[in-house]
Amino acid sequence: MTVLRNIGRLWSPGEGPRSGVEVVIRDGLIEAVQPAGTAPPEEGDFDCRGGLVTPGLIDAHTHPLYLRPRLEEISQRSAGVRYSEIAARGGGILATVEETRRASWEELRETTRSRLAGWRRQGTTTVEVKTGYHLLVEDEVRAVALLSGLGGDPDLPQLLVTYLAAHELPREQRHRRSEYVAAAAAGCVPARAAGATACDVFCDEGAFTVEEARVILTAAAAAGLQLSIHADELALTGGAELAAELHADSADHLLRIGAREASLLAGSGTVATLCPVTALAMRKAPPARELLRQGVTLALGSDHNPGTSGASSMSLVVFLAVGELGLSVDEALTAATSGGARSLQLADRGRIRPGMRADLALWAADHEGAMAWQPQLPCLATWLRGRRAS
Repeated sequence: MTVLRNIGRLWSPGEGPRSGVEVVIRDGLIEAVQPAGTAPPEEGDFDCRGGLVTPGLIDAHTHPLYLRPRLEEISQRSAGVRYSEIAARGGGILATVEETRRASWEELRETTRSRLAGWRRQGTTTVEVKTGYHLLVEDEVRAVALLSGLGGDPDLPQLLVTYLAAHELPREQRHRRSEYVAAAAAGCVPARAAGATACDVFCDEGAFTVEEARVILTAAAAAGLQLSIHADELALTGGAELAAELHADSADHLLRIGAREASLLAGSGTVATLCPVTALAMRKAPPARELLRQGVTLALGSDHNPGTSGASSMSLVVFLAVGELGLSVDEALTAATSGGARSLQLADRGRIRPGMRADLALWAADHEGAMAWQPQLPCLATWLRGRRAS
């Protein structure tokens, strides 16, 4: 048993902030949230020194399996060069695909492991991780197995693996689209066997069409995978509408949608996973307030990837969700905790209450308002299933 003592303020979604309490952890679960001083002192207790305790943050959208960022093209885009121009020159996602295919699996594993360690040090205890940089179905399944294996590392956050063979059409399949779509759909069964929990499709302008996405996601549902969609990021092409039709667990990005699409998502129960770092890079914000007004649950993701977002701090994402998307601190933190848990179908985390997993973060602040004041709020400690890492 561990007791977290001297908590300055405890924040949990839907329950309001509390002070004068302690948290009892036993066997990896929260046993009690009770008045401070209730439990007798024990050697394993932890002094929070008046800090802020929240649920461990949940990053609901990442692409961490790559070697290096595409820094040159990031600089070019900042100077006004369009993504389509960069892609025509051999850049974009397919440039990362070429490099990833050349790399050894051990090199990819160690680079990705080192990268993901940064999430937990910054208060994130659960991370959704996508494949998508091989675009050979057999290797996409092998990438699922690699990420699934990393998920057992006690120094990393818990990883939820998403099969994303439909990230982009590989160069060698440009004139055989239907063949690749069929192969990606057929890969859902082995991907689930390799450890995937979800399937995603980049359904957008220049990527996969609504009909192609429907084929793959229908196969994913039949294989027992959860469904998510990169939807309407570059243009309004019907991705959010498809997400609602299929009752997808998550529709992500949503930069181009309006009130109609928000209403469809609300009716389907699909979570809207917003990525404010990428929205800032694209200079286009999703309609976060309209989504909330319609009753859509929000989640947040860093969208860490080699082309647009190097973020690994979910406290930064919360900061941007307040400043750029117009959310309140409570709304942004809720999206980064219980909202992320719902998007990933995880009922055992995202709140601080008895019976939930002891996934917790201690912050160098005495009020959650610090999340909207300091872009990367220092995390003093995290607990993942009750095991502490500084």
